[in-house]
Amino acid sequence: MKDSPTQPAPVAENQADSDELVRLLLASTGEGIYGIDLDGNCTFANPACVRLLGFESDAEVLGRNMHELVHHTRANGDSYPEEECRIYRAFRKHEGTHVDDEVLWRADGTSFPTEYWSYPVEREAELVGCVVTFVDISERRRVEEELRQTDELVRLLLASTGEGIYGIDLDGNCTFANPACVALLGFERDADLLGQNPHRLVHHTRANGDPYPEDECRIKQALREHEGTHVDDEVLWRADGSSFPAEYWSYPIERDGELVGCVVTFVDISERRRVERELRQTEKMAALGKVSAGLTHELNNPAAAAGRASGQLVEALDELQSATLAMTRGGIGAQEWEILDAQYRGLRQRSGEPHGLSPLEVSDREEEFAARLDAQGVADGWAIAPTLVGAGIRGEDLDAIAAALPAGVLGEAILWLCRALVVHELAGTVARSSRSISELVDVVKSYSQMDRGAVQSVDVHDGIEDTITILGYKLGRGIELVREYDRDLSPVEVQGSELNEVWMNLIDNAIGAIGEQGTITIRTYREGDHVAVDVTDDGPGIPEEIQPRIFDQFFTTKEVGQGTGLGLDVARRIVTERCGGQLDFHSRPGETRFSVRIPFAERIPAG
Repeated sequence: MKDSPTQPAPVAENQADSDELVRLLLASTGEGIYGIDLDGNCTFANPACVRLLGFESDAEVLGRNMHELVHHTRANGDSYPEEECRIYRAFRKHEGTHVDDEVLWRADGTSFPTEYWSYPVEREAELVGCVVTFVDISERRRVEEELRQTDELVRLLLASTGEGIYGIDLDGNCTFANPACVALLGFERDADLLGQNPHRLVHHTRANGDPYPEDECRIKQALREHEGTHVDDEVLWRADGSSFPAEYWSYPIERDGELVGCVVTFVDISERRRVERELRQTEKMAALGKVSAGLTHELNNPAAAAGRASGQLVEALDELQSATLAMTRGGIGAQEWEILDAQYRGLRQRSGEPHGLSPLEVSDREEEFAARLDAQGVADGWAIAPTLVGAGIRGEDLDAIAAALPAGVLGEAILWLCRALVVHELAGTVARSSRSISELVDVVKSYSQMDRGAVQSVDVHDGIEDTITILGYKLGRGIELVREYDRDLSPVEVQGSELNEVWMNLIDNAIGAIGEQGTITIRTYREGDHVAVDVTDDGPGIPEEIQPRIFDQFFTTKEVGQGTGLGLDVARRIVTERCGGQLDFHSRPGETRFSVRIPFAERIPAG
């Protein structure tokens, strides 16, 4: 049998290929790799090892004790005994080691933090040394330190801020809570909140006492709709069962593009609400001040007229009584009285109608009447003539009276007729003035019922007209008021007559904007499910640079003492918060329009 070819050559070739591959791997890797024998001396070192340790060639480390060369001192500067070296654990305990809290030292005496792995090397089941792989983790430590400092800064911010901040996961459970959150919610420590469902714990009930379903929770809108939420009309509940008005912001949290929860920031706005109530009361008093000023002005004319007429009426009644006695003494009979009474009733009815005479025509007629009376033998005709002309008496009326009465009583009869007409006119003045005063009082009574009574349906036109009446004294001759009303509009639901504050502020501002001359147009119309009211003036407009601040509290362009800067803010709050509507404006030179939109009554639930 022929001998088989010898095998050593192919094995040697395979081994050479394998060694070359190992050398290539060692040369191309970025990790430092070196081997040591059982005496701790270096048996090989790859290029990355030489470079990381600051040597020029592997000849500088081969055969050297690596612990004494690069591992001799701890990070704190203490000597590192070789018998404690954790790299050598691969020798002592025949097991691998992983360390990331030590340093290695370079050839120039500097050090760097390192992470290393040391594993034993065996040949034919016999321990012959170990191989060490290491990396410079200076950059990692730098990043970790930055992250630590960032985390520390975040913790400090969370601990020092006055706003309550907590996080929730996708299941709605609390993942963290800062000290302000714990304090505001009345708990003793964050452990009382962590892992709990904050909605069930502090957000379970609405401000009116109704249950707040978790699936309607606006905090969790950040989870449901993946968008931020800002709310300032709800309450949160403390650990002791009390509540407080809160403003909160809820924003989604993502990690690697995936939603993992949301963070909630909230503040207790009890003090803000108290201040807002005081500001509202201040503005209400300012509005009532405008009502008072308007009422005073509007009442002055009828009250003065009633006062003058009542004083003159007493004197006129005395004169009428004297004229009646003179008629009686003159022997006037029942038939003559009936004729005179009929004439009086007819003339009294006519006296309320405009005579349409110019001042010159009035003067001419008075002279004519005085001459007629003198011709008929009536004494002091010149004094009686103006009253007769003012009552609308014509020349033929005088002729008819003269023909119907005896000549002996004609003077007394005309004088009696004149006195009776004067008394009627004065009494009518008193009655009209009293009626005007009563109507004004009714307007103010209706207007001033702000925030009183239950929610009720209101025709916006009634409140607008009441406001116009109260502000009538400001609508001088140079201001034209145009009404464009849709009287078929359905009512709106409001608390008492609080919308009157809105009309008062908008119309008063329009009057102030146009000054002594201009046009104010008030238009009402339907816009979808809303009643729309536009108050437009043709004044100079609101400067563009201040338009963003027009609804800010205390912001006013009026002179000191002329405005509180609260009117438009209060008007906006009434429309938006109390009526569920909108208040917007558009302004340019020659046109400023404030637009109010309020849902129809059937769209707003009572309460």
